[in-house]
Amino acid sequence: MLDELGKRKFQRLEFPLEVTVEIVSAQEVPKGLPQLHIKSRSISKGGICLETKSIEVDGVNLLSGRPFARENHLHLSIELIPDEPPFMATGEVLWYDAAHDIPEFIFRLGVAFIEIKDGGKDQLARFLKKHQNNKGYLNKLLNT
Repeated sequence: MLDELGKRKFQRLEFPLEVTVEIVSAQEVPKGLPQLHIKSRSISKGGICLETKSIEVDGVNLLSGRPFARENHLHLSIELIPDEPPFMATGEVLWYDAAHDIPEFIFRLGVAFIEIKDGGKDQLARFLKKHQNNKGYLNKLLNT
């Protein structure tokens, strides 16, 4: 685990955030699928780790999109800073795992930001800087 963390491009901030997720396949925009409300485990400049009990919504899988779709994207809306518009990004699931360190069966999804809307990069940078002194940064723990 330490080797994996040491290879990350960006420091991750362990911070629970409410994330609204909409599944969008590369071939079509699904219509009528409910949005998912998921919690984050950690966030960085490059992506977010989400935790969810289910990876499927109305027969559409978060990892693969619609049946037979080759790839999918997730539209993400995250309330980072109160009284500001939500951080909006499009992400791609790079990895997933089942969490074994908690009593309930839960999936962790590593989502890379592939497009960040409007002033989202600045908003995310301000959020991460504000919380950088917290001991939530995983890489900080590696250096102690």
